[in-house]
Amino acid sequence: MLKIRVITDSAADLPEELLERYNIVKIPHIVFFENKPWKLGVDISVDDFYDRLKESDFLPSSSNPEPLDFLNEIKTSLDELNYNHVFCVSVAKNLSSSTFLSIRVAAKEYKDKVTIIDTESASGVQGLVALAIAELAEQGKTVEEIKELIEKAKEKYYLNVGFHTLDNVYKSGRLKSKIILNLTKLIGIKPIAEMERPGSLESRLPGFFTNRSMLNRLTKLAIKGTDGSTIYDMVICHVNNLKGAQIIIKKLEKKRKINRSFVTLATPIIGSNTGMGTIIVSLLPNIS
Repeated sequence: MLKIRVITDSAADLPEELLERYNIVKIPHIVFFENKPWKLGVDISVDDFYDRLKESDFLPSSSNPEPLDFLNEIKTSLDELNYNHVFCVSVAKNLSSSTFLSIRVAAKEYKDKVTIIDTESASGVQGLVALAIAELAEQGKTVEEIKELIEKAKEKYYLNVGFHTLDNVYKSGRLKSKIILNLTKLIGIKPIAEMERPGSLESRLPGFFTNRSMLNRLTKLAIKGTDGSTIYDMVICHVNNLKGAQIIIKKLEKKRKINRSFVTLATPIIGSNTGMGTIIVSLLPNIS
């Protein structure tokens, strides 16, 4: 049986205990507070990141994982830990072409022993793909069998995201008008987007007025965007909105066939832009 390692990047969302259970490595993105670089999950935890974000008047900038970090982890896995093969599970190329390029550059030296998977997504979908590969490897599947099963599952993934205000979009400079920012707060607009293949977030009719209206809208979109005959694994990510995440899990478990569900904090790479109250709903067909 092949010994297979799974490496992903910090755009992926999966509970820490699962990453540890399957020895899945997350190569960190870099965030900047006060012009100081911090590697996510190494120099600063997700909890600490959001604590700092609450206190900051400016949205921290970020940069993609360094190719050398990918290369070092690939080398360690194959040359020192005696893994036979490495799967690199990437955030959607369309979302971050430089992250995908970093992996390709790092994998070039070991091209026959490294398989790159473009998830065409991010967050919980990316985390579930990494988990599925690790579980399939544990079952003794070959590299080709794993690739085939993952590509088939990717065809039916689903992801949407809802957030409460445009505060962080304003901090980032993407929204120039404070009048529009205050207007959206006044009338209670809660922006919502869905992930479309091969990896772009497209806006949808927003939720209005209350947290519950946003949760209902996200749930209805997820039901519409998934197949009632398919069995799914699900990750609900949040930024300071655990109650909302739990409500969506209960709603979707009644309407869809859910094999297992997980709740975790949202990756700062998405959550820093969407801000407090964010909910990300991710589903991937169960493979194992």
